[in-house]
Amino acid sequence: MLTPGLRWFFAAAAALALVAGIQLFVLASETDRFFSWTIEPPLTAAFLGAAYWAACVLLTWAARQRSWWTARAALPPVFAIAVLLLVATLIHLDKFDLDSLFGWFWLVVYILVVPLLAFLVVQQVGSAGSKPSGGTPLPLPLRALLSIQAAVLIALGAALFVAPLDADALWAWVVSPLTGRAVGAFLLGFGIAAAFAVREDDLEGMRGPALAYAGLGALELLAVAIHSGDLTATDAGTAFYVAFCASIVAAGFYGLASARSAESRS
Repeated sequence: MLTPGLRWFFAAAAALALVAGIQLFVLASETDRFFSWTIEPPLTAAFLGAAYWAACVLLTWAARQRSWWTARAALPPVFAIAVLLLVATLIHLDKFDLDSLFGWFWLVVYILVVPLLAFLVVQQVGSAGSKPSGGTPLPLPLRALLSIQAAVLIALGAALFVAPLDADALWAWVVSPLTGRAVGAFLLGFGIAAAFAVREDDLEGMRGPALAYAGLGALELLAVAIHSGDLTATDAGTAFYVAFCASIVAAGFYGLASARSAESRS
């Protein structure tokens, strides 16, 4: 059974992710007025907003689960993203608008989130009970696709986080050291989510993560369509980025359809 503390954490984090998505995706050109730091170009803000909205879907789904063993699929990406964004914040604290409520709110939230989530997970694990046996394995093509995507997302995310100054050779548009690390944090988080799905190899409880994953790809494609003028990559680089986002959409809907089919058979 999912503990009340962790359920409330997921719900509160989902609400915060929803608001962050509005600030970053809808108001991508207004981050100097409505966000914790100024983000240029707007495509970067929209990318981060799309990632927050995808996280909102995942967190909302997790908050609605009764079983800890199902809801825990949200924890690896959420914890990784929270830790990495906290590290990026502390490295680049001078870039934050600490003269505004937005800047201080971001700082306080991420300082509190990491230890709070760690405490709630320890509390949950103490009352988790044994993991249910059985389950339906992922289709082999889906496992293969998710494995490839996880490898790409984790490698690219790690490169952007560790060496954001070299991002011009890796990324489809120009990012600053702070935004490069923020982008890298989300790439690593969703790469970890894909790797976790492969490791668990169980369609039970796949619907929420699959929907969030499909939403991530679709929203990133929409961000590129809206802010295509911010792209700086070659035609080949842009085509690769678009194709990879499309493959995330495909993997998400494939997982969603497979999970529904497995549930209908059970």
